[in-house]
Amino acid sequence: MSGTGPFLWLMKHAPPAGFRELPPAGLCVCGYLFVTRRGKILLGKYADDPKWESLAGLDPDRRRTHGKGWTVPASHLKFGEDPRDAARRIGEEILGIPGMRYSEPRSETDFYPSKMVPGAMHYDIWFFVDGTPPTGYELQVPPWYAELSWQDPKTVPASAYARGHEDVVTRWLTPTSRATRSARAPAAR
Repeated sequence: MSGTGPFLWLMKHAPPAGFRELPPAGLCVCGYLFVTRRGKILLGKYADDPKWESLAGLDPDRRRTHGKGWTVPASHLKFGEDPRDAARRIGEEILGIPGMRYSEPRSETDFYPSKMVPGAMHYDIWFFVDGTPPTGYELQVPPWYAELSWQDPKTVPASAYARGHEDVVTRWLTPTSRATRSARAPAAR
């Protein structure tokens, strides 16, 4: 059928091989900021704070559900936002860490069965950015986090994460190259 893919050309006037409507289970474009220090990463648990809606687009149900486990500081990209700018927004607005150094983004994708639309597949495009806080930085927990702490990503059990972030961390820990990318199994969901 014309206008139903498979190419991710998303617009009302897409060519026949593009999508004229969103894929049924959706597509997300997200930035993840891996703030690192001495082999640990900064992970947080959301507080049930309405500020999350303006910070990362999280509605009350999502922040309550996902506040039960660890998450990597992250946000969906805003329309037109560069992943580098999203990483800075996460670092400065969500975490409140001024003067951080940022890596260039690394992109990853995931394609998995949707929990919200049974029988359909959801597609994620992820941008991973590493962040290094300035020397002497002391951790301060913003009020929209119930908890924020340095964790060893190799020892946090998968069950302790929320939002599928165990898959995100596993993918971040896996070095990539063209040779390994096609052979790598998709992230589990």
